[in-house]
Amino acid sequence: MASEPKDLVPIEAATQADLYERKYMAGEGVVLFRDKSRAPWPLHALFLGLMAAMMVASVATAAPFGALVGVPSLAIVWLFFAILRVTVSEGAVNVQYGLFGPKIPIAAIESAEPVTYDWKRFGGWGIKRSLAGEWIYNMPGDGGHAVKIVWRDAKGRRRTTLIGSRQSTQLAAQIGRARAALPPGAGAGAAALPASDEDR
Repeated sequence: MASEPKDLVPIEAATQADLYERKYMAGEGVVLFRDKSRAPWPLHALFLGLMAAMMVASVATAAPFGALVGVPSLAIVWLFFAILRVTVSEGAVNVQYGLFGPKIPIAAIESAEPVTYDWKRFGGWGIKRSLAGEWIYNMPGDGGHAVKIVWRDAKGRRRTTLIGSRQSTQLAAQIGRARAALPPGAGAGAAALPASDEDR
């Protein structure tokens, strides 16, 4: 093994966890790497346009109920899906798209490699599943770059998860670094992953 987990230190020590990460993405040990993919401006413009259209329609029809329900609902969806967050810690790869995403134990990972993907195979962006059963968490603007993680769930089933990221090479390297630092005997499948969104 390359090193023990206690020797692992973040590559980008200056990058600090924000409030959301501290509250909802508690790592397991030292966080080695974090990545945030933000929605591009056309997506923000789309949400703003939809909310404006709802308000105009409610004024024109003198029916404010639609806007009172629709605008806050759209705002919540917009807020949740404006950022795709990924952290790699000593113990897990944590993916959060809004409040959704898997937490994959490092010891359950068989491989992690940077790949390029075609968004059409998954039917767009967001949280998608291909016909082959692969899950992807991606954001428009990642240029088709992702990390493909093959791992075993709690029942021993092989799963494949792609994480869209412009920093796919660095992300894959840090996952490899965490895997190399696992203690002896903690290979792929040694840690069970609890039930997650991907089991449903």
